[in-house]
Amino acid sequence: MKRILFLLLYNLLLPVFLIVSIPGYLIKMKKRGGFGTGLLERFGIYRMPRNEEPQGGLYVHAVSVGEVFIALKFIREWCKTHTEPVVLATSTATGHQVARDAALPGVRALYSPLDIPGLSGRCLRRFNPRAVVLIEAELWPNFAEACHRLRIPMIMLNARLSPRSEGRYAKVRGITSLLFSRLTMLATQNESDRERFAHIGVAPDIIRVAGSIKFDVMGDAPQSEREDFRTLLDSIRGERSVVLAASTHAGEEALIASSIREAGAFPLIVPRHAERRQTVVNELQAAGFFPILRTAGSLPATIPDNACYIADTTGELRDWTFLADCVVIGKSFLASGGQNPVEAIAARKPVITGPDMTNFADLVALLEKEDGIIRCSAENLTQSICHALQDKEATAARAERAFAALQLHSGATRRSVLLVEELYLPQP
Repeated sequence: MKRILFLLLYNLLLPVFLIVSIPGYLIKMKKRGGFGTGLLERFGIYRMPRNEEPQGGLYVHAVSVGEVFIALKFIREWCKTHTEPVVLATSTATGHQVARDAALPGVRALYSPLDIPGLSGRCLRRFNPRAVVLIEAELWPNFAEACHRLRIPMIMLNARLSPRSEGRYAKVRGITSLLFSRLTMLATQNESDRERFAHIGVAPDIIRVAGSIKFDVMGDAPQSEREDFRTLLDSIRGERSVVLAASTHAGEEALIASSIREAGAFPLIVPRHAERRQTVVNELQAAGFFPILRTAGSLPATIPDNACYIADTTGELRDWTFLADCVVIGKSFLASGGQNPVEAIAARKPVITGPDMTNFADLVALLEKEDGIIRCSAENLTQSICHALQDKEATAARAERAFAALQLHSGATRRSVLLVEELYLPQP
């Protein structure tokens, strides 16, 4: 009865939420190039006939770019031992583009259906998967019910729960326990996450600790640098070291770039949301920079000393990271939560973050314990960059300690594959 009442209330409130949110969602999708890419799949309208769709494989649900990269990493490992088709469902245009650009054989990139009654079941019957994989804590009530009705096992991988989120979910423990009870298995990143999920009502007997796919550094760093990227940077930076401002949020581009300039280095900026490019350009110009956009194509004939480079693209952060002498992590100075430092650590680059890395509290605590990361305030950022660039021996040792600390998660991708195999239904 409680479940019926919960679903009734959810489905009564859902139309109100959709009416309010869909216009903004569509505007965002238009800005990010979502129109014309199959967006109607979110509403259950498909271009291909059902009999031409891949059947009887794995259905992987990711949301946006970060989750899609995790999903692709898992899928590559999965496909080493499985030949069945894989459906990779995303919610955003940028995530969908990354999934398509990966062009993995046998993988169908899909827009996930809105969580409206009927749409999830229609989607699942269309592909008839033998198991559903959810990347991180992305679980929708109607989708979960559809999996339950169709008897499709559902496993959540790479699940994490911050202390802040734990507090919010604990206040509605009765609801969260109902929702998560539809999971067949939940694989967390560490013991702390396991305890947090158990505290909010997830049955302890379905929780496993597999480590973080995202933090599994095996193969995360490029094996060689992009020569075209190196040539481009060399033509702009002169003799200066390159400091990457990674996944920056509003206001951080000018702040971090100014500190990089004061440290005598060249600013390479990769904003978290590429569609903010014009705002980023305006703010950097106001701070006295000459911004050069990657999407502009060719470089200007004359490169002034106050130039900075903005990689306003999606899916290239790892390659730019490989070429940097130091990496400053965004969303940790003027926004809250921080961005993922793992790609920089995997590339054995020195990492500097701001004071707020709440979203990666466990990882940062591990890195700080091993003296593998530098954290500082905005006021001390210039000094921290100078230290990282000048004391090369200490900096290299710190980067190696950070890399070694992540070995705790080594093999997490393979362990996740083995967990899914436990639930993978036999071929009918």
